[in-house]
Amino acid sequence: MWEQSKKESRQSNLIVRIVAKAALSVRSKLLVALLGITLLLLGLALFAMAALQESNKRVDAMIHDQERIAYFNEIHLALSELNLMNLSLIIDQTPGGGSDEIFTFSSGAFTGQIENLQHHIAQGIRRFVQAGSKEARTIDVIRTELSDIKTKAVAMLRFRKDGYMQNVVELGLDQIFRRIRSLQDDAYTLVQSAEKEMSNRAIRNTEVYQSTRKMVVIAAAIAMGSALFLGYAISSSLIWPMRRIGQTLSVVAKGDFSARVNVPNRDELGKLANDVNATSERLGNLYETVEAQRAELEAEYIRSEKLLYNLLPEDIAARLKVDPNQTIADKLPNVAILFADVVDFTPRASNLPPEEVVGFLNTIFRVFDELADKHGLEKIKTIGDAYMVAAGMPSPVGDPVRRIADMALDVQRVVADMSTDFPDGLQVRIGLHAGPAVAGVIGNQKLFYDVWGETVNTASRMESHGEPGKIQVTGAVREKLQADYEFEPRAVVEVKGIGAVETWFLTGAKAKI
Repeated sequence: MWEQSKKESRQSNLIVRIVAKAALSVRSKLLVALLGITLLLLGLALFAMAALQESNKRVDAMIHDQERIAYFNEIHLALSELNLMNLSLIIDQTPGGGSDEIFTFSSGAFTGQIENLQHHIAQGIRRFVQAGSKEARTIDVIRTELSDIKTKAVAMLRFRKDGYMQNVVELGLDQIFRRIRSLQDDAYTLVQSAEKEMSNRAIRNTEVYQSTRKMVVIAAAIAMGSALFLGYAISSSLIWPMRRIGQTLSVVAKGDFSARVNVPNRDELGKLANDVNATSERLGNLYETVEAQRAELEAEYIRSEKLLYNLLPEDIAARLKVDPNQTIADKLPNVAILFADVVDFTPRASNLPPEEVVGFLNTIFRVFDELADKHGLEKIKTIGDAYMVAAGMPSPVGDPVRRIADMALDVQRVVADMSTDFPDGLQVRIGLHAGPAVAGVIGNQKLFYDVWGETVNTASRMESHGEPGKIQVTGAVREKLQADYEFEPRAVVEVKGIGAVETWFLTGAKAKI
């Protein structure tokens, strides 16, 4: 079975390949398929229509037979009624009183019934009786007899009115009864003959219907099979290469640009296959170039990201990524600010080459950066030899004043340790203050995250009005830290732009008991 299936598949593929190699466009192939299927269906429709017309003729013939039977039955029933009426006349033929009235009335109805029957027979002769047939001869006999009976019935009616009863008796109502009875039998024979013809026609119609149905089914099967085969051959010659092209494109989409498609079509699909192969080759070349560029872009992106996070806090950078055009401006209810400045940096820098100046500041500020990371603080900026760091921004933190104080004490300690590494020694002034402030991003090219407000200005003045090697703080800072830290009072300091400010020196943390 498997070998037979493979053989049929090869034969099918052979037919499909032959159709595919035809030098016709896809549109032409589809039009050929459509035309072929249309002609097959049209032929089937014409055959079915002819069979239907023949069936309609047979149905019409049976309907005609039924009408003939009804026609003959009506004649038979009318004759039966005449017989009953004639019997009534026989019973009421004795003259006198009311009997005369009944006889007169019945005789008139009797002749009227004969006239109606004659009219009915005349109407149906052309439609239901074939000239020269046995039925035609029987109908002629009935018509002749009815005319004679009518004549006698009219004569009897006239004699009865004139009082010639003997003449009525001589005409013989009983003879009329027997003649009508004979005509009734003839009419019944016509009914039986018509019913037999109808039965035979029904049998023939059944046989013809069965034969016609088989022929229609066979014709339909041949037409549908041919249409399916033609549709399969045409559609497969299009779908098969399209499937191969699609499979190749799927492989290419997965990154294998060495994939190629080969189809025998000499139509648009063949051109499409060639285009796919050329595109795959070009994509392979482009992919190599793009991969090299992607690696460079990825490295550049990493550098850009690193630079962005060095310039801006992580939260602020993330917000700008979402909407680069938004305005970053935050109100900070509670931040602590630290300013640190290298003492006598200006005269020291004037005697050193630029490289040593930068190296000197870089050595110090790198240590400050490490301490800021240690205490979870945000480095704001450096201005010359001044270093600024904040706690509680851009996101609030727990106890920002304590964090900034610990940072100041660590700076004081490491600077003291580093002073031995420099010939002229090393000292810094440090100033602290805490309170509300406003922070945001300035610029649209060289972005800069900064903080403003009286809190910032006061912290800056604490540093600039401080003493070398000391940490000067405001009363607000001392109030929050005095329970756990040691302070040394300092006289009231006149601060430019602020006025008289009572300050203290932070000397260290209290020893834990």
